[in-house]
Amino acid sequence: MNSLRLCGHEDIDEGFLKTRRGTIKRKRTVETETISSKRQMIEDTLDTQFQKQSSLEEQSQPETYHSLDYNKEQCAFNLPESDHTYCNLEDQNIQMSEGDECSCQQALCVKCKRRVIQTIEENENLRNENAKLKESLDSVRKNNSSDNFSIDKIKDSDYLVKLHTGLDNFKVFEWIYDQVKDKVPYMQYYKGPESHDVKRYQVTKCKKPGPERILSAENELLLTLIKLRLNLNSQFLAFMFGVSPRLVTTIISTWLPLLSLELKPLIHWPTREEAERYYPDCFKKYKNVIAITDCTEMPIQRPSLALANGQIYSFYKGRPTCKLLVACTPVGTVSFISHSAGGAMSDKRLVKESGIISKFEPGDTVLADRGFNIQELLLPRQVKLVIPPFLKKKKQFTIEDDTRTKQVANARIHIERVIGRLKDYDILKCEQPLDMVDLFDHIATVVCALINLQEPIIPLNSQ
Repeated sequence: MNSLRLCGHEDIDEGFLKTRRGTIKRKRTVETETISSKRQMIEDTLDTQFQKQSSLEEQSQPETYHSLDYNKEQCAFNLPESDHTYCNLEDQNIQMSEGDECSCQQALCVKCKRRVIQTIEENENLRNENAKLKESLDSVRKNNSSDNFSIDKIKDSDYLVKLHTGLDNFKVFEWIYDQVKDKVPYMQYYKGPESHDVKRYQVTKCKKPGPERILSAENELLLTLIKLRLNLNSQFLAFMFGVSPRLVTTIISTWLPLLSLELKPLIHWPTREEAERYYPDCFKKYKNVIAITDCTEMPIQRPSLALANGQIYSFYKGRPTCKLLVACTPVGTVSFISHSAGGAMSDKRLVKESGIISKFEPGDTVLADRGFNIQELLLPRQVKLVIPPFLKKKKQFTIEDDTRTKQVANARIHIERVIGRLKDYDILKCEQPLDMVDLFDHIATVVCALINLQEPIIPLNSQ
């Protein structure tokens, strides 16, 4: 026979049975009258105890809680079998709405009331503790943000701006930010190949969901420029800006493609009329010079595969490198940058595969080094190639060859100065890991665009 225990009192055999819904109904048996009398005795005892307890607690507790009037038929909670359960809320069609008082017909037993009071006190303590933790967290973030590195700490000094970013002053930094600020609210941080999928908020131009950025967009741009200029590792940049190294890597992987896309128009191939408008005196001996070309290499990590190492190993540098073809105008601005290639590729092949040949027009002149023996590539487009003379089988240059070599070198020196500016950005001088190979083209494009924003190598004198 099942039994039911009521508030610690004696067991009542076959008094009530628990249904599937958690309610307790009377079992209509021959013993109904005996059970009713026992229950009446228990309830009378509870009434006496409850009146004493409620008179003491009403003095200390506010009247905003449940009514303390005990109802014999109902209790507020569906308690386990060892507790009171007098009603089924679903059967009574009781509904509660937000802001309303409790709808349990204002009935609580002593045990339920104690639980309610205890729960309310615990909730209040937790709310107070949560508020204090939020205040302390806000104060810590405020203190950390003031101690972290930011653009506000260097914008008043042109020297510091030049040191950290390679830009001449803060106005150039502001101009770069103005070019990308409209794209920043819809920018998706790179977190793997799935990041290439277009999101709904990018199509509808809605606010980006999720938590706010830890760094402002200006400081994220500053972090990216510092990476290009000084090539600091992720751990040090994370310490400077008060973020995690993983976030630093994510910011750099996201901002470099964006800057490459937005600043690429700064790498402009001029027309002949534009080139002749600013034509330095050292090029007067050569007509229609449209470009000066040369190659530069940046070191990368040695791959473990022998085949891959053979493709990027440069015999000129004696180590694995990544090669780039650079062309500049007579006034020293970068007008072309090729895709990155392995160090084992020859200069002639890189010129052929880079697509620079298609940019020349008939009658143009190109200055290059001896390694760029590309006359057969330029002849179909009627482009003149000017390179220093070869010694061939001669023991030494003639006076004419020596004079010509000096003249070409005097004009070609500007491409060396341009490459020198590129190497002012340490990311092109230091060894780069293989996991950044997909960012090499973006790095080269951004750096070339940034040096075009600097003071020109040769003073501009309009013709």
